Amino acid sequence: MMNRHGRALALSHLALALLACLLIGGTAMAADRVHVSERTPWYWSYRGETVLLLGGSDEDNLFNDPELMADNLDKLAACGGNYIRGTLSWRDEHNVPPFAKAGDKYDLTQFSEEFWGRLETCCREANQRGIIMQIEIWATFDHYRDLWLTNPWNPANNVNYTTQNTKLKTEWPHHPASKPQPFFHSVPKLNNDQVLLGYQQAFVRKVLDVTLPFGNVLYCLDNETHAPAEWALYWGAFIREELAQRGVEANLTEMWNPWDLRDEEHVTTWANPDLFSFCDVSQNNWQVGQTHYDHPIWFRDNLLCQSAGPRPMNNVKIYGRVGSSRGGLDERENIERFWRNIFAGCASARFHRPDSGLGLREPAQGVIRAARTFTDAFDLFACEPRPDLLTEREDNEAYCLAAPPKVFALYFPAGGEVSLRVGDEVPRRMRVRWFDVNAADFVRDDAVECAGALKLTSPTPDQTWLALIEPQ
Repeated sequence: MMNRHGRALALSHLALALLACLLIGGTAMAADRVHVSERTPWYWSYRGETVLLLGGSDEDNLFNDPELMADNLDKLAACGGNYIRGTLSWRDEHNVPPFAKAGDKYDLTQFSEEFWGRLETCCREANQRGIIMQIEIWATFDHYRDLWLTNPWNPANNVNYTTQNTKLKTEWPHHPASKPQPFFHSVPKLNNDQVLLGYQQAFVRKVLDVTLPFGNVLYCLDNETHAPAEWALYWGAFIREELAQRGVEANLTEMWNPWDLRDEEHVTTWANPDLFSFCDVSQNNWQVGQTHYDHPIWFRDNLLCQSAGPRPMNNVKIYGRVGSSRGGLDERENIERFWRNIFAGCASARFHRPDSGLGLREPAQGVIRAARTFTDAFDLFACEPRPDLLTEREDNEAYCLAAPPKVFALYFPAGGEVSLRVGDEVPRRMRVRWFDVNAADFVRDDAVECAGALKLTSPTPDQTWLALIEPQ
């Protein structure tokens, strides 16, 4: 049974939900909201067009630093980007928490106007620029180790509950991968911590109140979670019920921690399409080289075997580190991961923040600009990954997207020479255009004869090249 505080919060948020519904009707009509593309459900549709999401930013919680937000949104739009991350965190300099204080402690029934105003502003400003924001509702690492000591959700830091009437502890010096927090066990099928759960429900409703009026928001429950599946299933069902009551469609996923997409934890997402309409595969971006490509291809094939069929596969963060979070940054591998995700048929690619990736520094802007220019030059959404069309190929030498016999697109991370099986039905004369990623433009145009197969050699070795092959 819901406790007294929970009932009061529920009533107050019912009123806010009704207001949000009115706002939604006036600001984001169904046709304008980001949704799975009817043309090809591997990708997103936004404002009536199927889109590839490309992005980068210098913070994961960009909304919570207004000056940086304005700078990054302008730079991203200028280079052709349309995708940012919005982890609901408050742990960095210039950030504010989501709750107001009552004396020297936080009151979880009083929301901070500054925090939620910043989130609303970011949704609006991004929407005006045609930029999609993928929100993570629970900022996992804010609830562990030193960050937990100052967190408003800590019983020691709020006036709402204690360690006696919740399952929470005032200290939790563990890494999320080693020992999940009781905070992430509050749901009925785990700890059934009704006191804590009431405040968590109010927080999630507030997230929806603020963000649903905008049509450019995707939702993810957690960041790199190791919480039990019951946690994700509960919040997936809770949010779906909230959306149904408000008469709004929105898209939701979960981000699991295992780097291997074949790990059983990822099953919860793809096995529950009624809750999770897309898949976040970001943790695969710890993988390197050929394996980094092979695993999302396996995941994609697995989705094809499910009754619900294809769904977008998002990469809200692409790491530049290799080996572990303590490894050094490798700019080349970071950029290769970005391109391989596109050629694996993923719906989005976004560079992780600068301490673990390229962020939105100049090299990232250049790659985003090049990716937008190249993918706009052909019908990307008619294509699919076709590794089977490449022969005489070494690992990580070349990758192929194709819609035979109309178009073939190849990516060479560091030059190379491969054979492309174009098939007998294509015209004998083909046009091969070579795209220089550094110049973000096509620099060579060849007319070639082919019969069934085509030998392709990059213009120079040890340099990233893209090739676009179409009938003459």
